[in-house]
Amino acid sequence: MTAPSDQVTSWLSAGMAAVEPERLVREALAYRGGTATVIAIGKAAPGMCRGAAASLESVDGLCVSDHIEELPAGIELLVGDHPTPGAASLEAGRRALEIAGSADLALVSGGGSSLCEMPRTGVGYDRLVAIHRSLLAEGLDIEEANLARSSLSSIKSGGLGPLPTYVLSDVAPRGPEFVASGPTIPLPQDPERVLAILDRCGVDLDPALRSALAAPMAKRPQPSVIEVIGDGRTAADAVKEAALEDGIGARVRKGWLVGPAPELVIGMLASSPPGVTVAAGEPTPGRIGRGRGGRNTHAALLAAISIAGSDMVFAALATDGVDGSSGAAGAVVDGGTLDRGGDPGPALAAHDSATYLERSGDLLPGGPTGTNVADLWVIWKPEQ
Repeated sequence: MTAPSDQVTSWLSAGMAAVEPERLVREALAYRGGTATVIAIGKAAPGMCRGAAASLESVDGLCVSDHIEELPAGIELLVGDHPTPGAASLEAGRRALEIAGSADLALVSGGGSSLCEMPRTGVGYDRLVAIHRSLLAEGLDIEEANLARSSLSSIKSGGLGPLPTYVLSDVAPRGPEFVASGPTIPLPQDPERVLAILDRCGVDLDPALRSALAAPMAKRPQPSVIEVIGDGRTAADAVKEAALEDGIGARVRKGWLVGPAPELVIGMLASSPPGVTVAAGEPTPGRIGRGRGGRNTHAALLAAISIAGSDMVFAALATDGVDGSSGAAGAVVDGGTLDRGGDPGPALAAHDSATYLERSGDLLPGGPTGTNVADLWVIWKPEQ
């Protein structure tokens, strides 16, 4: 008989299959035909390029991602830096701006905010990198983070021009302009709010930088085509359907997972009804410290403590395969996790959830998955 944790893992696999970028782009472009020069940016960019090549007569252009995958002939691959921009991100930004004027199509997915970058006039590369790090350390909501990052950049907020854009979103239900900070889609301008966000993050706003950020950017046009081809809800619905096919009642939680992961997991465990509850979103990690872990493994360890001795299962998965510093994609825990792993107190105190869950045998293998629709959480409460 399949163990409950293995069954949940199989449902997560169904969710991942539903957001496979090559298929989604192939289907979205099936009507288009012809040739295209593409700019693809994000963690799912290689698969999105292959999907474009499968639908069009020929493609060329640029793909910027966080890992190496096979690409169609004619598409240049650059691997940028993540989670903060570096020299490789700057080179990717330079190349993207160089070919933007001749491009026909943009393929955008999560992760692009750091992978492809070029500082705005008056900001400077060193200052841009330092501010990115400050924003990341603060654990900001994605809308605030991308609004601030877009104000520093020549790439973001429509900097590549109004190309027809197909988006695999990691920030739903927010608009597609927030994916990778909108390289082809202008974000709303709010200089005063940006300055307040940077102040809150402890950024040293000298007069020159403050002046540069307060100056409004030129108004940029919207693309003629903006299509979201998949997001976290797509994956969550597929998980639900897989559970239903196994004869288990399932639902997708309304809303998006937002807020500190530790608070969310406790609330969800308490409020979820019997059966399977699936949720998607991008919680903030909270102050998870210097141990080995991420927001998903930390949430899973907290869940393991709450469900100890029960028949419940909790899973937390980073769909890009990279959960913080854990080296894992997340974890699937059950009522026996503490029996296998021992006292969780030291691991919680050290923010070392991944080390504990590796010992208990509950980690999900990590590494780039080629897609990115934020996080998936699953709670299974068997009927009493």
